[in-house]
Amino acid sequence: MKMSAFVAMGILMAASTAAAQNAPTTTGGQVTIGARGMEDVLSSKFTEYRELPTGVSIPYVNLFATNKTFDFNLTGYNVQQSDQRFLGSLKALGMGLKFDYNQTPHNMGNDGRSIFNESAPGVWTMSASQRQALQTAVTSVASAARTYDFYSALLAPTFESANRVDLSGVRKTGNFALSLGKRLPFDVTLSYRNELKEGYRGVSGGNIRGIVNPSYEVAAPLDEVTHDFGVRAAKSFKSGNLYASINRNLYNNRAETIMLDNPFQAFDAPIASGVGGPSRDRFVMAPDNEATTSSAGFLLKLRKQTRISGSFTLSSRTQDAPFYPYTASAAINTPAGLNAGSSAALAQQSYGGEVNTTSYNLSFSSKPFDGFIVRAAYRVYDLTDNSNKWIIKGDMSAPQSNWNTVTATADSPFGHATANIYDTKTARYSASATYDYKALTLEGQIRGGQLERTHREAEKGTESGMGLTAMYHVSDWLGVRGTYDLNKRTADGHTLYGFQMDEAAFENTRTGVDIEVTPTEGLDLSVAYFRRDVQYVDRPNRIAIVSGAPAAGAVAIPNSPSGLLETTYDSYTGELNYAPNARLSFGGYYTYEKNLATNQWSTTNSATATVNKLGLNNLLNHVATDATSTFGANLSFQLVPEKATVLFNATHQKVDGLLDITANETGTFYTPGRTGLIPAGQGGAADIDEWDDTELTTLSAQIDCTMAKNLTFSTGYMFEKFDYKDAMNSSTKLMPAHVYIFMKPNAGAYDANIVFAKLTFKF
Repeated sequence: MKMSAFVAMGILMAASTAAAQNAPTTTGGQVTIGARGMEDVLSSKFTEYRELPTGVSIPYVNLFATNKTFDFNLTGYNVQQSDQRFLGSLKALGMGLKFDYNQTPHNMGNDGRSIFNESAPGVWTMSASQRQALQTAVTSVASAARTYDFYSALLAPTFESANRVDLSGVRKTGNFALSLGKRLPFDVTLSYRNELKEGYRGVSGGNIRGIVNPSYEVAAPLDEVTHDFGVRAAKSFKSGNLYASINRNLYNNRAETIMLDNPFQAFDAPIASGVGGPSRDRFVMAPDNEATTSSAGFLLKLRKQTRISGSFTLSSRTQDAPFYPYTASAAINTPAGLNAGSSAALAQQSYGGEVNTTSYNLSFSSKPFDGFIVRAAYRVYDLTDNSNKWIIKGDMSAPQSNWNTVTATADSPFGHATANIYDTKTARYSASATYDYKALTLEGQIRGGQLERTHREAEKGTESGMGLTAMYHVSDWLGVRGTYDLNKRTADGHTLYGFQMDEAAFENTRTGVDIEVTPTEGLDLSVAYFRRDVQYVDRPNRIAIVSGAPAAGAVAIPNSPSGLLETTYDSYTGELNYAPNARLSFGGYYTYEKNLATNQWSTTNSATATVNKLGLNNLLNHVATDATSTFGANLSFQLVPEKATVLFNATHQKVDGLLDITANETGTFYTPGRTGLIPAGQGGAADIDEWDDTELTTLSAQIDCTMAKNLTFSTGYMFEKFDYKDAMNSSTKLMPAHVYIFMKPNAGAYDANIVFAKLTFKF
């Protein structure tokens, strides 16, 4: 897909480089004017990160001027488009200025359907009268009667009148660097970076707990700005250099919340006797935060190409934005008699968050004699959590939007495990040696590390690894490269269910071979195979738990570990390039990739179970695979040498995904009613065949004509076809299950036919 995107952008945006500036020339430039025609494409996937305007456009412009006192260069891409970019530099008065302005659109879905109105950024509302009607209809029937068919009929008029919302945002980034080096005895650079994001962040929302407990999708607002100010000083000398820098980063989220009305509750009311609940809820996103980072380093150059370098970095990250109330509802009180919807009920008004990090790096390399190179590196990273901590007394995490009293425990001294102090420290080293003997090159590597964590299940761990690479070149016609790499991690701590993936023990094996053949001049052939195999070892089997400890008489149940068990990645590639003469060249490639991930979840019965006491209650196994085939071909032929060239490109990629699901037929997941519908042996669990299936095809033809010394004309045609299927998008219903209401924006299949022309003038 990346290669297809690059081909498309290269053809459609004409991102050619500026002509070389000859010494006598003091001013000049290049302008490309394009024209494009195409049919309307409804899917946002076609323009997810780009703009393809119809009519006249300016895909490229370059201006430069230089003399003895100044040097100026300005380059622009896609001028006045949502994906425009400008780069420039100016050298004058002994100083140098560089800047880069880059604008990137992100179109995530067109024509998303919403049952809400956006009355203000991030505020999604529904009329009180409509909500009252829905509330009355729900509470007028018994809970057992609130089936999918009931909600489907009730909400049909609401779905029919749903609003249309395009999910799109834009990222605007500006970088500036001013060098004062020639004015001072050492180099000083002042930098500034600004990043502005506007529009929508994407689909968001969540669950509003009440009598119905529905989940909704809405468009999340995006309005955030980041400022980064920096100063860097450096001094170069014959045997190396020194540098020091400091950066100040400020992040301001100007759209921190989503306010969402509850369609099934018109007014706030306590939940009692099957009625009541919050009339709206608040979802809080990223808070404002700041960071200061300072660093210093050196490089020493010694004999025998010996290099010694080091760096030291300190960083402080703080976050003290005011807290929002526990809830947006005004009908819930805490045990202290305070309104949970008011800030007065908060134990603290802000977090007082602070995380400090320290890191240093040392590296060494040398070539003691011809053909032999040694390298070594050592890195330490230490993160300390100095955030304000206090014991939380309660929150709104309990079901049905009720106040929940929180009690501190030994594992959660502040009330929740997520509030624990989280310190972490890693120390890693690596060493390698490379030796050349005639046509053979051997490289070996060893590495290791120590891991320390606070308030994680795995408090300690180690990393170790080794790698070996061999390269063999037989004259100029054959080259072979093979590699083997093994990495291990251990985990030492306390766990009943198994460590999280980022801390769990594993064995990671990587192997690969790459063969390149040039049997004759102009013909290049290559084949390659790479495999990565990760096994998460030492996963404990399940055992029945009571109050955080194994139940009396319970034993571990064989073959019942939970979590990610293994992942594998295989890749096969073949490539051919042939240029029989100076006028003709063509090539092609094919890659096949297969990825696999095995997850398993197990639960146990209680000590009071009447069937299978303390035994396995359920076991659900997910094996997710995707097989990807990618191939492409290209051809370049000079109709008239140095005057007219024809270019052809074709690419195709197909991703076939499958989620193989198997359940324990004696477990709670199994439903006898599925017998006959689900193949035997799957425990009543159906596989998902359309597991992110994707297909992308691009075809293009272009002819470039040099009409004059400084004038080039190009014209061509491009076809692009995209198809996408997954389990959630297989249905167009806004409510595929009750009561989950989705926006269903259009980011799916499309066909596009494009004709284009461009005229490039150099002056």
